[in-house]
Amino acid sequence: MRRTKIIATYGPSLEDPKILTRVLETVDVIRINLAHGSWDEGSDQNNEKTIKLIQKAAEKIKKPIAILVDLKGNKIRIGDVKDHVLNLEKSSILTICFTTEKVAKKENEIVINAEHCFKTISLEDTILMDDGLIKLRVDKISEAEKTLQCEVIDGGLLRSNKGFEVEGKIINQTGLGDDDKNDIRRLAKLGVDWIALSFVNEASDINQAREVLSESASSINLIAKIERMDALKQLYWIIKASDGIMVARGDLALQSGPGELTGLQKNIIKQTVKGKKVVITATQMMESMISNPSPTRAEMTDVSNAVLDGTDAVMLSAETAIGDYPVETVQAMDEVCKGAETYHQTISGKDEFEYSELQYVDHAIALSSMSIARNMDIKAIVTLTESGSTALMLSRVRSEIPIYAFTRNIDTQRRVALYRGVISYPYLFNVDNMKDVIKEIRKELLSSNLANAGDFIIITSGLPLKVSGGTNSLRIIKI
Repeated sequence: MRRTKIIATYGPSLEDPKILTRVLETVDVIRINLAHGSWDEGSDQNNEKTIKLIQKAAEKIKKPIAILVDLKGNKIRIGDVKDHVLNLEKSSILTICFTTEKVAKKENEIVINAEHCFKTISLEDTILMDDGLIKLRVDKISEAEKTLQCEVIDGGLLRSNKGFEVEGKIINQTGLGDDDKNDIRRLAKLGVDWIALSFVNEASDINQAREVLSESASSINLIAKIERMDALKQLYWIIKASDGIMVARGDLALQSGPGELTGLQKNIIKQTVKGKKVVITATQMMESMISNPSPTRAEMTDVSNAVLDGTDAVMLSAETAIGDYPVETVQAMDEVCKGAETYHQTISGKDEFEYSELQYVDHAIALSSMSIARNMDIKAIVTLTESGSTALMLSRVRSEIPIYAFTRNIDTQRRVALYRGVISYPYLFNVDNMKDVIKEIRKELLSSNLANAGDFIIITSGLPLKVSGGTNSLRIIKI
């Protein structure tokens, strides 16, 4: 059983239903990036159609796949380039036009619909695009035409809608924009499981999104993307306000520099797990597999380090969205995660039980279960859960012990797909007393080869049964 969860980003490479199905068989979560889609009904990349396509494919293979939707946020992005990709050669000249036009008309230009950031750019500024892979120097500025003439310092292939940054300057606007609020309202109607918020700088950014969800009577969970050094000053409060954190290494590295990024990643993961929230490690984890059938040794080490750091999930972006080998990529990541997990306890398995911090009964039950499991020969922990909160608490203590979340709630099945070490099982609660429930659990574990006769397991539940948020019971059972 792989404990670390895998997130794959949807894109043109997954449009073939057969390829999508093969990817879904391996991954736990599918990410949709709204920056590369549209709500227009006639669009080939219609967001609503994409969400329903994934939901239908997951239902077909009977696997609770969670859907994570990444909002566009206030990140500055270029428009559509001519022929969808532009090959920028070193020392060549590129014109950047700040305009409401969506498509570049010339081969040596790109367009950006963000006039507010034009005023912040100066001569000799360094322009960074596509997470810093493309680097330009500003040589001329035309105030009248709202254009920049730039020399390519580091070239490469530039695709439509890639991010645009200015080194050493913050050019994006803060807060939750109207477009994001409207997107949240749409997503609340489509049954997605997680929403990722871009450029979160403080807890109020998350609270704004939570208010929009509340107006829509939605309980979608919120992920805060950490992309700015300023966000690290408010990390404690951002963790408390959110349901999870994404270490968005692409934009974060542009501010921190490459030398500091690894330490920041480790600290963010540690603080998020301690704060009892989920954490995702993202960006360029297997970047070479966009065009190669196997990862580099450095990429395998990168993924392994994230697993050893204790991340809940590792995320693939362009590798599965536009890559040539999406199936091979998720399979390679699956293999690397499993390999790293065999060493996890010897390196990272020294969690301290902070009993003094306990405030809730279900938290105490979860922590006690893990303490007992670590000191006895417990083969598995089964949590009977309505909301998945106990499964989350159990997964905050990193261990090799599998956690099985038995729930009748399909939304909960999908939600816990992002929790490290948690596997969900549909359980309808056809009986009303704990004695019969235990019989059914024994039968299910044996028939599914999840446990053997004679094994000891722990069962956590709430009494009375079928009540959300009421876990107050812990039992040690012999199969």
